[in-house]
Amino acid sequence: MDKGKGKEFIIDLNDEDFDYQYDSIVKTEFDEEAILVSDKIFNDLNVEDVWKMEFSSVEETEEFDNLFAKVIGFSLRKDDVKRDKNPNIVSYKAQLNAMRGVDMGTSQIMDYMVQQSGGYNNVGFTKKNLYNHVDVDRRVHLRDGDAEGALAYLCGKSEMDPSFYYKYNVDEDNRLANLFLADSTSKLDYNCFGDVLAFDTTYRTNAYKKPLVILVGINHHHQTIVFGCVLLVDESVSTYTWVLETFLDAMNNKKPLFVITDGDKAMRKAIKRIFPDSCHRLCAWHIQRNAFTNVHVKDFTNYFSKCMFMEGTVEEFECAWNDMLEMFNLHGHKWVTDIYAKRSRWAEAYLRGHFFAGMKNTQRCESMNAYLNRFLKTHLKLFEFVKHFDRALSRIRHNEAKAEFETHHSSALLTTKLYALEKYAGTVFTRQSFLKFRDEMKNAELFFPISTENHEGYRVHTLTKFRSPDKIWKLVFHVPT
Repeated sequence: MDKGKGKEFIIDLNDEDFDYQYDSIVKTEFDEEAILVSDKIFNDLNVEDVWKMEFSSVEETEEFDNLFAKVIGFSLRKDDVKRDKNPNIVSYKAQLNAMRGVDMGTSQIMDYMVQQSGGYNNVGFTKKNLYNHVDVDRRVHLRDGDAEGALAYLCGKSEMDPSFYYKYNVDEDNRLANLFLADSTSKLDYNCFGDVLAFDTTYRTNAYKKPLVILVGINHHHQTIVFGCVLLVDESVSTYTWVLETFLDAMNNKKPLFVITDGDKAMRKAIKRIFPDSCHRLCAWHIQRNAFTNVHVKDFTNYFSKCMFMEGTVEEFECAWNDMLEMFNLHGHKWVTDIYAKRSRWAEAYLRGHFFAGMKNTQRCESMNAYLNRFLKTHLKLFEFVKHFDRALSRIRHNEAKAEFETHHSSALLTTKLYALEKYAGTVFTRQSFLKFRDEMKNAELFFPISTENHEGYRVHTLTKFRSPDKIWKLVFHVPT
């Protein structure tokens, strides 16, 4: 073994001195002096040294790997090594790391290794050995501290992606309080589809039980997209204010036109403070649930929902609301009175003309939370959380790529009598937008005019609908001058 200056040296596996040391390790495995000799050799090696090493045979590679791994803490056996098609040597440890990277459980990994090796006797280590290695490897990644590891990972992402944005603050004890992150794709999506923003805080998915806020929207394929996520220290007005201010900073100060939330009071105050001009809609599902919980009167929830979703004017809503109060004798009921005061944020009659991209509730947020639950477990440390969240985002965006491919490389099925119009719509809309447009076309076929009134600068067409002769619709058409 020839040692040069510093850490630059070459190990010759055929060198007698090295063979003697290796034999000592094998034959006297618990000899402290032999272990110290090997530690002295391998502690001077770094990753670059190992990558530069060359071996004359597979046996020499296995011999070195066994000795090196034994000192590092994870023993490799001859049957732990397999060839790929190249044929390069791929260690079982590399497979282990790859399987852990996609969130396979340790028991599943062990079962796979047993099956691949042809039985427990051929694996070369026990399940306890595997659990110990996974635990040691996890501790190594977190040896500098969980929060520090997570921030270092995010710092590395920002170096690879200049548009990647993350921001955090700390509490009075200098511990991580809030953490916000949004990558370049999220920022681009918000620039294109950020008119409507939805979020809630009903999800906790980390070892510290921090509330997780997922800020979402809808893209041109009518899919849920993620604009950013935040881990919160609490759910106070000041925290939500920090979230929205940070969100604006990340998105170049572009404010959403419409916001949908679950009705949290602290969140509502923060929205009013940071997005004063945005139209704030309360989640219809949460309001219906609260109606059922707070008013214990038979059939009230059904009538309440009809008032909420009725497609009429404000005057028609007020009449229907008063009729409902009379029917159930609810004049003076506290919850009914309080929710009526907020009607401009949940009644369809008051929200007509505002664009919410088809969203009436935060179910997309909750569906996104359910989807993320496949990737994010409640025991995750922060360092693990940010890595698993990245993987979940990649899967979501893969689904968007599939929808994009279908739109551009397949033809829509034409089913209406308006063939030319329907065919043209199929060329300019995404597939999901086209299907919604076609539904409107089919619905339009059921309307027919019964009269037309000409006025100065505009016309009024009165329409009725097939099988609904008692209902009329008026269409105002402004004549261009």
